[in-house]
Amino acid sequence: MNGRRHFDLIIFDMDGTLTIDALNFQDLRQRLGIELREPVLEWIAALPADKQTAAWEALHQFEHEGAMASELRSGAKTVLYRLQSLGIRTALLSRNSRRSVETILGRHSLDFDHIASRDDLPMKPHPESIWRIARRLGVELDRTLMVGDYIFDIQAAQAAAVRSVLLLEPNEPLPYFADDADFHIRSLEDMTALVEEPDRYAVRMKKAS
Repeated sequence: MNGRRHFDLIIFDMDGTLTIDALNFQDLRQRLGIELREPVLEWIAALPADKQTAAWEALHQFEHEGAMASELRSGAKTVLYRLQSLGIRTALLSRNSRRSVETILGRHSLDFDHIASRDDLPMKPHPESIWRIARRLGVELDRTLMVGDYIFDIQAAQAAAVRSVLLLEPNEPLPYFADDADFHIRSLEDMTALVEEPDRYAVRMKKAS
């Protein structure tokens, strides 16, 4: 890799991006009585105060089980090491609790320049979740990239005016929000090439516009 890097900060989502989802979120939704499309955290926060405690406890237990069963996505540690060796700052931005995030990072020996969980309000998809990381690390927004596998990652990037990478599973169809991302990758390892040759991974619709 001898080209010019295009980014100075890469912010990664955790579940489904750096780690492989180990738990059935539909099971959690059924246990809590959440409608299919309603976000779990926002649903719990809207509950009456007397019902929130039990719901948060169920979520914390669910996340703890997931953290203990978590597996890294192939190439995760190699990609982080390679990006850091290029002088690119790395950050983690998750809607999980700080406790579960720290459990996963400790189990897999992952290191970042900054870590943000849902305990650091406001959480994604609010743009401030990205802005505060860029401010903390002293990186301009046009040199910042958000990498994730879910719509909240892409929405947060759009709202914060930074570019986004959507990580897609091999051979799976594009989700309905795929064209809102700036770049698509089918493997986490593609990130080492994307930072120097982003046009190779640009979403066709955006590249043509």
